[in-house]
Amino acid sequence: SRSQFCHSHSFFLFPVPPTRHINMAPGKDEVLGFAAEWYDPRPQVVRQFLLKYYSTTHEAEMVDVAKHRVFLKRSKLPSTIVPSDFSVGSQVLIYGRELKITDYADPLTKSKLAPKSVRTAIFISDAAFASSGKIINQCEASGYMVTEVKSCLDGSGTGLAVGFKGADAISGVADIVASYGGDVKCAQSVDDVDSFSQYFSSGESTATLDSCTCVVIKPHAVKAKTTGDIIDTILSQGYEISAIQSFLLERAAAAEFMEIYKGVIPDFAVAVDELTTGIVIAMEVRAEDAVTTFRSTAGPWDVEMAKELFPKTLRGKYGVDNIRNVVHCTDLPEDGVNECTYFFDILM
Repeated sequence: SRSQFCHSHSFFLFPVPPTRHINMAPGKDEVLGFAAEWYDPRPQVVRQFLLKYYSTTHEAEMVDVAKHRVFLKRSKLPSTIVPSDFSVGSQVLIYGRELKITDYADPLTKSKLAPKSVRTAIFISDAAFASSGKIINQCEASGYMVTEVKSCLDGSGTGLAVGFKGADAISGVADIVASYGGDVKCAQSVDDVDSFSQYFSSGESTATLDSCTCVVIKPHAVKAKTTGDIIDTILSQGYEISAIQSFLLERAAAAEFMEIYKGVIPDFAVAVDELTTGIVIAMEVRAEDAVTTFRSTAGPWDVEMAKELFPKTLRGKYGVDNIRNVVHCTDLPEDGVNECTYFFDILM
């Protein structure tokens, strides 16, 4: 298998030293190894890499598995990349290349990180959907990271499946949602987690593609564990979230979605790159005059202005800078349906 191929070659390229040689003490040069892949669009092939992350100095090195040679020498990473980006299943943008991390490259890395990356899942029924933001927020506040999200029909209405990862996630998340009783189903074991995949893999969409705006929670906001707060803010202000799903975008898809904003927003290429640095969470949000109304909820594109003049908006509360400004939302009323169609029809 591809995973086995990467794993065996990683050992060849990055031999594991005896444990005594890996000093985990603060200030020492710790190295974490991963198997990663990158889709090279020109020859249209998937290239396999050994990715080394030097956590103490925040540097990375890449080795081309097929050619057995260094592809990227040890280099400093930008501050937009955070240590939590280096985990199995994540996507990290390194010098213009979207690397998908597929496996651990050595036992030491696995033993250090795997216990912190336990996955679990919950399903919030239609009866508790209005509280979905609060439920997600409770889990995030306890240290669990959202890994995937998808709205599904549950017989009586629209439910929401949410995946999380973190230390002791299965028991920890189960304890958090226990107070919601039967309105929230939760995985109770590793095998049980697998059974929730039916929700995330379902091809059906709950989108109406009518009277809507498209809202996309950006990767930096997901990593900052603000997904629950953002969803709760939207629902508490009376909007309807009729469809929601997470996507891991390749650059071509991100650029295609943002094409109509080329020449309109500053630093267009960097804004596109941000959408590829982790999962995005796309939402179809409905209300009367949804596009115009939600632009006020989001706040100005300029985060500094938002924080100073509109501190209660999403960008005022959670924005970092004009690229990491929490959410994308549709700019013109005529584009709301088209943008929702891109995520909830074309990409599905």
